[in-house]
Amino acid sequence: NVFFYNHTSVLFFQLAGLGFVIIGILVKFNVGQATNILPTDFSLAPILSIIIGAIVFITAFLGCCGAVKESTCMLTTYAIVLLTIFILQLAVGIYAFLQIRDKPTFNQAIHDNVEKTFNKMYQSTEANETMQVTQRFLHCCGVNSYQDYEDIKKQIPLSCCRNQHVQCPSLNNDPYNIGCAKQLQTTLEKYSQIIGGVAIGIAAAEIIGAIFGLCLASSIRNSYRRHLYA
Repeated sequence: NVFFYNHTSVLFFQLAGLGFVIIGILVKFNVGQATNILPTDFSLAPILSIIIGAIVFITAFLGCCGAVKESTCMLTTYAIVLLTIFILQLAVGIYAFLQIRDKPTFNQAIHDNVEKTFNKMYQSTEANETMQVTQRFLHCCGVNSYQDYEDIKKQIPLSCCRNQHVQCPSLNNDPYNIGCAKQLQTTLEKYSQIIGGVAIGIAAAEIIGAIFGLCLASSIRNSYRRHLYA
């Protein structure tokens, strides 16, 4: 039974690790420009996802090899690495929770970053692309509203338009009303809860996987001793 559950947990971690890598790559390459508008702690998330996913996948492969070859060294290493990843995830999770829990500071940091990018929009190509992608992806406009463009006497860009094939404002094609600072805050709060729930589930699975790995290693060690003294 321990052998079966260990293999099941290894397969789960391989899929989870692969999932982390794929999600990190998709976010980095598909909305990579949009992540530039985030504070440094959040913009590093796709890279961390790829790194953690790769480590989890390699660790699961190590556990699989250890179970097949009945190597107590590999299984013990597998369990220790899982426990280490669990501790790191716990530390990062607590840090992220404290950052988001301090809502005024969190919202101000988001607002400042969006405003900084917006102010550089017509001086920097990178800032312009970041703002355009953010507006298109989050369905928002400007820092606080589309009026930010009117304040600096600039035409509202197509990325702010509900119908992005027609310049706005025009008949039946008003720009998005909500500013990108507010929309980004709402989106991060929403998805942080989902990510937190998934992270808790994976952390619990890591503890169980580490226990099964140690139990299997102990079982193999005891079996070897019985054969040795038989």
